[in-house]
Amino acid sequence: MKNLNEIIKINNGVEKKWLIKNLIPMGEIAILYAQTNMFKTFLALKIALEVITGSEELGATESGRVYIFSPDTNYNDLILRIRGLTKANYLNQKEDILENLHINFDSDLDLTANGYGTRIEEYLEVEQVSYGTREVWKEREVLRTWDRLYYSGGLLIIDTLSQAIGESSINDDAAIRKSIKALKKIIKNAGEHCCEPLSILVIAHAGKNGDKGIMGSSLQKNDFPTVLKVRKKKNGQMELYREKIKCNAEGTSIPFKMRSTLIDNEETLYVDVGSTLTQFESNIIDYYKEGLNKDNIRDNIFKTHGQHYNNKKSFNVVFGRKWNSLIKQGFLDSEQHDSN
Repeated sequence: MKNLNEIIKINNGVEKKWLIKNLIPMGEIAILYAQTNMFKTFLALKIALEVITGSEELGATESGRVYIFSPDTNYNDLILRIRGLTKANYLNQKEDILENLHINFDSDLDLTANGYGTRIEEYLEVEQVSYGTREVWKEREVLRTWDRLYYSGGLLIIDTLSQAIGESSINDDAAIRKSIKALKKIIKNAGEHCCEPLSILVIAHAGKNGDKGIMGSSLQKNDFPTVLKVRKKKNGQMELYREKIKCNAEGTSIPFKMRSTLIDNEETLYVDVGSTLTQFESNIIDYYKEGLNKDNIRDNIFKTHGQHYNNKKSFNVVFGRKWNSLIKQGFLDSEQHDSN
């Protein structure tokens, strides 16, 4: 048996892996919640396309496939939103986005049912059923999706949790506990059958008073290691807030705006998280990748950008802010290249 000091040492020695740095942990479940009409699905789609394309507007991102279960949004509406977001942000991507995006509008998704999170062969063996019945065929079609997840990794998005627990209530602790167990089993099976880990993002509703947290069972906040919230500040600024996350970015947020675009004469909205990296920031990252320490990077950046500032002191203030911002976005490690 290991003592407490040994456990702490082991845990501290494990480097946390991210699908999107400081936002979506790799191989874990996360929950994103907000009140009605606060653009939860739009943000989920933004996260999905960031992963598919390996873009970095939300932070340093590992590319992979994305699977969306969307019983809460109709087909035409969701496709329109995806096309609008693609037109606005991803038209220059070389790969075909849709090849790595899989959507299931199955209204019968029920994480509390027997078999979810189980591979087809295991399910059929445990339930002792045959391939010939109509009911089993339906189960096989749904379970086949889980099999695809197990062999490809990436990101699974469930929008929303309340529509994925069958006839159970979102207030039912037992149903929520069983759903979380199923989600963890999906991740575990994916890890055993695929070289790439699977992350899961669940979308949930907040009550009429958003300050009271996620609607329903408190297990949603307590048992999900990562909790993200969409909120509007007093000045009207929308932001994706890291309410609970196991890293030093907890309590910080990513501001965004909703913008409109036309697709075949139909108007839709998309998430705009703001400007991409500035040349100043890109230069910092380039020098960082070359292995320079913080002081050397600052000196080199001052040679090319210093003329835009009144003095070295004001430049240093801006450099420090950008350096810290890039750390929070996952482009730099906090201490790796600090001066000795």
